[in-house]
Order: sequence, then structure tokens, then C-alpha cells
Amino acid sequence: MSKVIKMDLSADSIYKAAKELLKYQQELDRKCEIFVDKLAKVGLNVVRQTMESIPSDEKGSYYTEIITTERGDNIKGVAIRLSGEQVLFIEFSAGITYGSDNYPLPVGNEYGMGTYPGKGHWDDPDGWWYRDELGHSHHSYGNRAYMPMYHAETAILQRVEQIAREVFG
Repeated sequence: MSKVIKMDLSADSIYKAAKELLKYQQELDRKCEIFVDKLAKVGLNVVRQTMESIPSDEKGSYYTEIITTERGDNIKGVAIRLSGEQVLFIEFSAGITYGSDNYPLPVGNEYGMGTYPGKGHWDDPDGWWYRDELGHSHHSYGNRAYMPMYHAETAILQRVEQIAREVFG
């Protein structure tokens, strides 16, 4: 999106060019907000879909939200937040005794298999038992990394150019 503003050195022409420039700035701000909002919705949809595909006993409670600026606009940017009691386990896996521990980003090294304090039972081929809040015993082999935030980031990156062309034309 580019704009050519022509003017000569007369006061009237400069005033007219300044008005055009202000109008262009407002249009650009509005389009930037639409662009960021569309990207945020792509990411949020991926997070929600991923979370809904996780078995209930693995995901715990969670919520998602889009965080905007103090005034509620998106011009400065948007953050997608996934919060809840199990989200680190859901993103990076927990005590998994099968499959792979290869999280695709370096931050996964901090949270991968066997990194939970005390190391847990991540390498126990028989899994382990735990008690829930009601005192019921459950057997587990851990959970895999569902990576809702990683998949959201990937989806956003794949759509950036398409959405930019759509919004800025």
C-alpha cells in the first residue's frame, strides 16, 4: 500500500498535502489493526481447535484470550494467551514414556521429557499411578506434546503474506 502525494510550495497546496497525509496515516493505522486482528484470530482458532482435540483427562481446565492495548485497539500488537493448570504439559508433554521428545523450537529443551523436578517417571516403561483431587487413582504413561501455541505460530507465519496482501492490497 503506497500513496503518492503531490504538492507545490504554495500554502494551500501544503495544507492540502498535510490533510491527505493525515488521511493516509489513519487509513494505514486502520489497516494495520485489521491485519493484526486477522492474524490473531488465525492463531486463536488453532489454539482452540488443538485444545478441543485433547482428551479431557489430559487437558485440565484452560482459557484463551486475545490481549490488546489499554484502549482495546490492536495497533501495537496482540498476544494470544493460553492459561491453565496443564498448559505446560500440553505444550511440551509430560512424563511421556513413548514417542519423541523433540519439540521443534529451542524453548522445548527447557521443558522436554525428564525435565520435571525430580525427573518423575518419564522413562518408566510401566508408566505410573497418581491420585486426582477426589482421591481416585489413575494410571498414566504421560501425555504427548500437543503444541497448541507452536501450531498457532506456524499457522500465523504461513498466512502472514496472504493476509497482508488481502488487507493492504
